[in-house]
Amino acid sequence: MTAPTRDPFPLDLWSEAVYSRRSIPATLATGASAPGAPEPDPAVLPDGRRLPLAPPPLRLQPAHQGQHQRQRQDQRQQTGNVDLADPSVLAALLHYSCGLLQHDLTPGGWPLHRAVASARCRYPSELSLVVPAAAGGHRPGAVYRFDPLHHQLALVHHEMGGAPAVGAGTARFLVITSRFARTAQLYGDYAPRLCAQEAGMLLGAVHLVAAALGLRTRPGLDRETLLELCAGWTPDGVEHPMGYLEVGNAQASGRSTAVEARLPWVPPDAAAVLRARHSGAAIFDPEPVAAPRALLDDLGAALATAPFADFSCHLLVRQVADTPPGHYVHTGERLQSVRDGDPVPMLEQIGQTEGRVSLNFRSVACTAYLAVRRATAVARFGADAFRQVHLVAGAAAHLICVVAARHGLTARVHNGYDAATAERLLALTQDEETVLFQVAIGAAKPAAGFRLPVVF
Repeated sequence: MTAPTRDPFPLDLWSEAVYSRRSIPATLATGASAPGAPEPDPAVLPDGRRLPLAPPPLRLQPAHQGQHQRQRQDQRQQTGNVDLADPSVLAALLHYSCGLLQHDLTPGGWPLHRAVASARCRYPSELSLVVPAAAGGHRPGAVYRFDPLHHQLALVHHEMGGAPAVGAGTARFLVITSRFARTAQLYGDYAPRLCAQEAGMLLGAVHLVAAALGLRTRPGLDRETLLELCAGWTPDGVEHPMGYLEVGNAQASGRSTAVEARLPWVPPDAAAVLRARHSGAAIFDPEPVAAPRALLDDLGAALATAPFADFSCHLLVRQVADTPPGHYVHTGERLQSVRDGDPVPMLEQIGQTEGRVSLNFRSVACTAYLAVRRATAVARFGADAFRQVHLVAGAAAHLICVVAARHGLTARVHNGYDAATAERLLALTQDEETVLFQVAIGAAKPAAGFRLPVVF
């Protein structure tokens, strides 16, 4: 089996999935399966060797530790000597990036929730640990798939002569792949867009948790490296390579456009914040209360250290303490004011699909729009630009969701917006910039369901 060659993101996806939305099936409103949707492949994990992981810690940054322990942790973070050979580090990284953190007890609801947002909890993304072959390069010597349900690693590929130990050596790659069929069951031809968005958010989640653990990472967009990492173990047309992060080597190899010089933003008590993050009820109708000013300060700090820098963030602020309502743009670590005034009319013009407003913008605290330079990316990367810019924007979107959770708020990624209207009203560069994420932030009302944390 060889690396996939068919491009899952043809250029017409820009018009179909981002602009016209014609690819969304009419059955979506009823929750029925999309016409002609492929059956999801049930055989995701092999029946062979399983490696149980250590129980994930309840804290990623322990608050109570002896002076000697604290000095050792500070030293490890400064020198980059934390690596995946430590079973507790590996378990924490996988669990808080892609593990099951919440359980819905609501009958007929979506019972299991991972650490990242997913359209209708379909979770097409897979996270695998790739151990490079001894000969060097990016050819996989062994591949271990993370099983969030059982908190285990499953061996899916190894070279002849036996599988190397998970912790051997230094550099490792966490590779994100996607099984479109899971999402296509409900969303039909719109699935590639949603899968690309989720893959970007998962990349952002791995980057954030790695930073909390003191790991050095290098997120990568390069298609050549990605396909080499996926050679021999991803079934063509069934599981699509999406992105990767190199973990545990200060002199990481491969090409990347990642921001590496800046220390990533990590919230205090990151584990508790990640467990608290959620997307709200099925209908996002938050309480009309003001968000704290610290929300915007944290957003600036987090976005300034996102894994990739090739995006812009426009904030339409409705009700944030000590902040006039209006349109702001994130620049560096500061918010630059573009226009004062009530943003609700603009929000309701942008946030329309099929002639109706997609959520209650009159009660949100603020709404973020993440835009990328689509035309430049297409000119450079062709059809693969779709995957790359969704990873860029998705990683930033996950940071926005985590920042909201830190302040007791809910962030809802919602594609119910008109891309052309957003570009016009936000004054984006014509025929160049495109909005890929709309993230509404507010104080969620109590829901009818009952949700519990998943604790090992």
